[in-house]
Amino acid sequence: MRATSARAAGRLTRRRLKRRFFVVQGMVVALVAAGVLAAPPARAQDRQPMAMQPVGDIVAAAEAFLRDRFRGTRQGLVPRAGTLDPRLALPECERALEGYLPPGGKIGSRTVVGVRCTGARPWKVYVPVDVLEPRPVLVARRSLPPGHELGADDLALEERDVSRLVGGYLEDPGKAVGRRLGRAVAAGAVLAPGALEETLLVRRGQSVTLVVRQGALAIRMAGLALADGVEDERIRVRNTASDRIVEGIVRSRQEVEVLVR
Repeated sequence: MRATSARAAGRLTRRRLKRRFFVVQGMVVALVAAGVLAAPPARAQDRQPMAMQPVGDIVAAAEAFLRDRFRGTRQGLVPRAGTLDPRLALPECERALEGYLPPGGKIGSRTVVGVRCTGARPWKVYVPVDVLEPRPVLVARRSLPPGHELGADDLALEERDVSRLVGGYLEDPGKAVGRRLGRAVAAGAVLAPGALEETLLVRRGQSVTLVVRQGALAIRMAGLALADGVEDERIRVRNTASDRIVEGIVRSRQEVEVLVR
């Protein structure tokens, strides 16, 4: 009988404690909601998001690396980094960023530069960089047709990136003025050497000097060109003394070097 009463008393006590717990818990929730009790403070790393490395700093480090390589050796070259994804998220480096050439990398008109952080949270990224070579070159002031004889007012000097001018370029107006165009040139286009007609140095029927060279010895004689010829072109010429026809290479406006077999 006593054991049964003890068990019943224990169950009653546990029920009372449980009710008190729920009452206290409800009061705490109500006080927090009302602002009377504050929630537990957030940790510092939860309040302050991790700082990210600005993309502009990475681009600047790649360009600075190449400028340093060009200094004192390849004057006039200008590095210009390509655009990186602005969403690139790398931890901010507490040390200065380092540029480097990846293994097997070479500096050319299109170069890949590595940029790395050697801090507590290391990372590396590769940046494409164009290497520009700006120079003043001849460009057409207006559209010019084939056969047009170039005058000084047809041309202007403008700075262009010559590293990508696969057709070549001219810098001296004196090498273009007075020449004729072999093809049309658009307004603003760079004047390439191949756009000019080849200048005839020797014309058919012209009197020339034939030169035969054997070592340090040079023998000269009178001749007559039997064809037009540009510099270094082979033409047939007649030896006016012997009336013999030989082949020679045009060397200047007056001289044809006879080929000795």
